[in-house]
Amino acid sequence: MGKTITAFVVDDEANSRDILVQMLSFDKDIQVLGASENIDQAMQAVREHNPDILFLDIEMPGGSGFELLERLRKTPYNPAVIFITAYNQFAIKAIKYAAFDYLLKPIDLDDLVDTLDRYKVNIDRGTMKAKADKLLSCLPEFRKLKFSMRRGIIFIEPEEITWCEACGSYTILHFHSRKDEVVSVSLKDVESQMEGLPFLRVSRSAIINLKYLAGIDRRNKQCIVQKGDKTYRVPGTNSILKILETR
Repeated sequence: MGKTITAFVVDDEANSRDILVQMLSFDKDIQVLGASENIDQAMQAVREHNPDILFLDIEMPGGSGFELLERLRKTPYNPAVIFITAYNQFAIKAIKYAAFDYLLKPIDLDDLVDTLDRYKVNIDRGTMKAKADKLLSCLPEFRKLKFSMRRGIIFIEPEEITWCEACGSYTILHFHSRKDEVVSVSLKDVESQMEGLPFLRVSRSAIINLKYLAGIDRRNKQCIVQKGDKTYRVPGTNSILKILETR
């Protein structure tokens, strides 16, 4: 090809990271500038090296690949982004919608070669931000929520949650198809993650999924939340109940 293509790998799993770096070393046109395990390190590396390609994992503790993409939009840097992901139909749907390339874990060498060949034929560093705008605009529909727990991190599809209940500095997530989970963040922090999604804070202690709002009990000041065979009666303030009645 002639011109050396520089690449940087971002993946919190050391084994996956090392394997991808090793695979890339077989392509004489590729120079791997380095690898990192989180988006803060990756952002610093982009500033220092301005790589041509960023191989970017999606789900990582400390910040997702989508969050790094959001940061990159606000900088002069414009690498081609190739996402790395375990099978996640919602993330893949969003990535395809925005015309990004992606590789499924465990990465197959033939798939990697095909992806690099596509890049070499269609090199255009000017398209990342336009694709990022398209991807990030649709993420409220496709994204997973990420919460800290005592045992680690949990990723959740928004539609799994029926309502959220404050429990001191923790929050109980109520699901329609699995057991409840206690996450190590306040209800306020949960609410901030749900911005742009169909959830509503109905009181100081509760957030409901508006998709499952089945009715309003004005006398008892409750929202009736129903999904499948589960029904919850969630207390709401007068002002919120009036708003919901006029929806």
